[in-house]
Amino acid sequence: MPARLRGSIGASLIVTLSLDDGYLSAYTPEQFRLIREQISQLSGTDPAVRRLKRLIIGEAMVCELDGQGRISVSDELWSHIQVARGDEICFIDMFDKLEICSRSFYEDQKEDQGSLSGVDLTRFDVKGL
Repeated sequence: MPARLRGSIGASLIVTLSLDDGYLSAYTPEQFRLIREQISQLSGTDPAVRRLKRLIIGEAMVCELDGQGRISVSDELWSHIQVARGDEICFIDMFDKLEICSRSFYEDQKEDQGSLSGVDLTRFDVKGL
């Protein structure tokens, strides 16, 4: 875990699958509790909701930070994003969560997606960019 992120995280993270292929998502316990509460309010008769619960709630694991700021993620979660032992990992601060992926995947994504210069951002109404 990069030192610049450790201060805002605390002693543990909840790591689970992401909505985006190639990534894991990591939340503080409080952030994940809020997500879990929202998902629990959804109808269990909807197959998409059951799948969401299985993939986000069911795959989640508590990861304690050790004295050096490292976390231990299960091989099962790593395999979901095709990370092998020894692969370099990226932690991307998304403000409300961290995204975790392999360095090679991240670099490939940046190359494939290019810059934001060709993207119409007017629909987002973000000032100051």
